[in-house]
Amino acid sequence: MEEKRQFKKLRISLTDTCNLACTYCVEDEKGHQMPPENGAKPLTLNEFVATIETLHTALQLESVRLTGGEPLLYRNIVPLVAAIKAMGISNIGLTTNAYYLKSLAAKLKRAGVSSINVSLDALDAAVFKTMTRKPLLEKTLEGIHTANRLGIPMKINAVILKGMNDNQVLPLLNFGRETGIPVRFLELMRMGYLHHKYAQYFYPEKEMLQLIERTFTIHPEARVASSTANYWKLEGTHYRFGIIANESTPFCADCNRLRLDSYGNIYGCISSANGVSLKNATLGNKQQVQESLVKAMQQKQNVKFVGSELSMQYLGG
Repeated sequence: MEEKRQFKKLRISLTDTCNLACTYCVEDEKGHQMPPENGAKPLTLNEFVATIETLHTALQLESVRLTGGEPLLYRNIVPLVAAIKAMGISNIGLTTNAYYLKSLAAKLKRAGVSSINVSLDALDAAVFKTMTRKPLLEKTLEGIHTANRLGIPMKINAVILKGMNDNQVLPLLNFGRETGIPVRFLELMRMGYLHHKYAQYFYPEKEMLQLIERTFTIHPEARVASSTANYWKLEGTHYRFGIIANESTPFCADCNRLRLDSYGNIYGCISSANGVSLKNATLGNKQQVQESLVKAMQQKQNVKFVGSELSMQYLGG
C-alpha cells in the first residue's frame, strides 16, 4: 500500500435493505437490492467480527461507522458494536434514518456507539414523504430527540435536490440551531439510477450558501484533513453547519475511507462497483489480506469523484 495514503476509517454496510425508499437512492417504492453474486450470503455476526478484526490488525483503524441500507434493521447491531469496542476501537459511529432509534439509542450507547449521523432531508411532512416515499417524519424526529437527550454526539445529513427539497435548507438549519445538532447539507452524488442524470436534481454548494447568506452572516472554517465536509459558523453564535460537496469541492485526494459490504467485499472508493472479496482471502493469511487491501487502494480517485451505477443502499455512506 502507498506509504503516504492509508485506510484509517472503515465504513460497514450491515445490510442492503432499508425501510425507506429515498428518491436519490432508489428508483421506486419497492427499493432495490443488489443480487448477491454466485448465491453469496450476507456475513454472519461472527464473520463480521472476524473480518473487522482482521482489517483492524492490518490497518490500525481510527474509526468504524455502521451504515446500510438501514443499519438498525440488522438484528445483531448491539452485540456487533460491543465486539468492535472490545477490539480497542472507541470511535464507533452510526448512520441511520432514525426510524428505530428511539427504542435502540440507549442500548447502542451502552454498547459503545460514540456518535450518530441521522439522514433527515426535510422537516415538512409532505416534502419528507416526497423525498423518502414514506410518511415517517414523526418517528424520525422521535429518534433524533431521544438520542440527543441521551447526550450522544449527533449530526444531521440532508441531501438537497433541486426543485424537491431545496426549500428545506433554512428550516433544517434552524432546527439544527434549536437542537444544537450540526446539519450537513449534501450535494447529490452520481450514484445508482441517477448516475447519468444527476444534473436534473443537482443543487450545488454555491447555491446553498447563497440561500443561507440571505438570512445569516457566515464564516468559513479551515478544512480538517480527510474530512468530507467543509464547515461554516453562524456569526454571533457557536453553531456550525457543513456542506459535503463531492462535486463542487472534491475531497478525493486525501480520502482515507475503506468500505465493507454485507457480503464481505471491500471497496476503496464508491466510484467502483467492483468489490474486492475478503471471503476469497484467508483472513488468517496476512499476505492475502494485504493484497486485497492494495487492490482496494488502487480504486481510489485522486482528483474527483466519478460515481457508479451501484446504489448507495447497497454500499452505504
